[in-house]
Amino acid sequence: MNLHLAHKLLRAANNQPYGLLKVSGPQLVREVEMMAAAGLIETSGTVQGLETFAVIKRVTASGHSFLRAFGELPPRTTQAPSA
Repeated sequence: MNLHLAHKLLRAANNQPYGLLKVSGPQLVREVEMMAAAGLIETSGTVQGLETFAVIKRVTASGHSFLRAFGELPPRTTQAPSA
């Protein structure tokens, strides 16, 4: 699981007025499936057809714990820090 992406998805779902967040695209759908398997979210399942998407129904208590534990993640860097 990509922790930065999971954090972004959890924050986005948590900020939805009714808790529903639709994500599309193979990378995001796979991430949502892994997050659901880890118990961070509840989903309506993956829909495959003309458009593949998943809907996050709600962030679970474990998902809220994840958000609290990781707070604001530092930005990802692609270069090694200089000494």
